[in-house]
Amino acid sequence: MDNRRTDTRERILAVALDLFAGQGYQVTSLREIAERLGVTKAAVYFHFRTKPEILTALLRGYADGVAALAADAAVRQPLTADDQEELLRRYAAFQEQWGSGFVLLVRQNYAEIRDLPIGAEVRDATRSLVQALAPGDAGPEERLRVRMALTTFQVAASADAESADPEAAVAVALDILQSGRH
Repeated sequence: MDNRRTDTRERILAVALDLFAGQGYQVTSLREIAERLGVTKAAVYFHFRTKPEILTALLRGYADGVAALAADAAVRQPLTADDQEELLRRYAAFQEQWGSGFVLLVRQNYAEIRDLPIGAEVRDATRSLVQALAPGDAGPEERLRVRMALTTFQVAASADAESADPEAAVAVALDILQSGRH
């Protein structure tokens, strides 16, 4: 029974991600999610009482993953160039795992995400990752460079197949990150 509940919850999240990314959070209803799954609205309510709960659950795994990467990097400070490359590769793999649907979800529903408590958690986790990658005395230019390097993976995830090559994204991110150090 436990596995079925978990499976249904994961299926709800997958369908919600697809619908939120494709047509937007505001216009997607719980009824539509239920219909797409072939279950009753009550089955969706059993797992999530509201759309914000679904959106929060989608973002929870992402926020926790970014926070874990940042925490791991924080204990290894100061990061060497090799450490930074490894962290960028791990972040690239993480972004690839979340895929283009997640990037679209965040991009197209930013206002709704921003207003939820989980939105602040995602921003805090990302800020921690930037701090881990930027030296302690980094100025605004270096911090911006780090943010641009991290954004490379989101751009690659939402690009066409040719541009979505993970190794190309890592190479570009490293170029951006290291361009101010020459």
